[in-house]
Amino acid sequence: MTRPQFLAAAAILALATVATAQEPITMETCAVCHDDVAPAFASGAHGRAMARVDTAILDRSCVGCHGPATEHVDDPNTENINRFPDAGACLSCHPGREAMTDITASAHVRSGVACLDCHGTGHAELGTDHLLASAPHKLCAECHLSESGSFEMPYAHRDGTRPFECTNCHSLHGDNRQGRLAMIGSGGACLDCHTEKTGPFVYPHPPQNVNGCINCHAPHGSTNPKLLTRHRITALCLECHANVPSFHDISRPRYQQCQNCHVAVHGSNRDPLFFKE
Repeated sequence: MTRPQFLAAAAILALATVATAQEPITMETCAVCHDDVAPAFASGAHGRAMARVDTAILDRSCVGCHGPATEHVDDPNTENINRFPDAGACLSCHPGREAMTDITASAHVRSGVACLDCHGTGHAELGTDHLLASAPHKLCAECHLSESGSFEMPYAHRDGTRPFECTNCHSLHGDNRQGRLAMIGSGGACLDCHTEKTGPFVYPHPPQNVNGCINCHAPHGSTNPKLLTRHRITALCLECHANVPSFHDISRPRYQQCQNCHVAVHGSNRDPLFFKE
């Protein structure tokens, strides 16, 4: 979020706080009971960001997330305070790419995942970027066990010896197009790195325009070289190309490696049958 965006959001938050509370409830008020939380919040990432803009915003930060607290001050119990703010409270200050129009399309939200399932509240310093509850790859692996295990396969998507971070390919807060990947249909997430496969080609390989690269490649890991979904190239090609010419006797070894002749499998500028790049 840019500084002007933060200032605007913070101003709206401060005004809303004053309008909804019968008397201004400040952090000092909350600290009478929550003396373990208030100081930690003030020194944490949220508190420091607010203090840099205006200390008055920091003073009202408790009710900014937890809602009007006058009733709670008069009768302290968990029923008259919003203990776990929903996405609306977070998005009042964090619009940007996490705007509601995007986040509601997210597979995370559709599955009932809330902001606080992945992010800390800011009450304490966690030592991670974006107040994440743990390191990104560990956090994702808590739910996505199968995908995490794929990185242990013989051929895995790696950056040198380390697996890629999930955020290299996934738009975690949603995407207007798919809600899961930054760009999946056109293979865009893949082509950010694999630029040599980008094209555009005069004769493109149609699967790239349907489900993209994942028609043939496993995105996280595979038991096959080049992350292919099939061990034998012929078996992979025959999933789409079942009606091969009669002279292609696939029982003979020479016809069991399609790419020996069809070398430009990602697309060609010179040959519709992909004999030449």
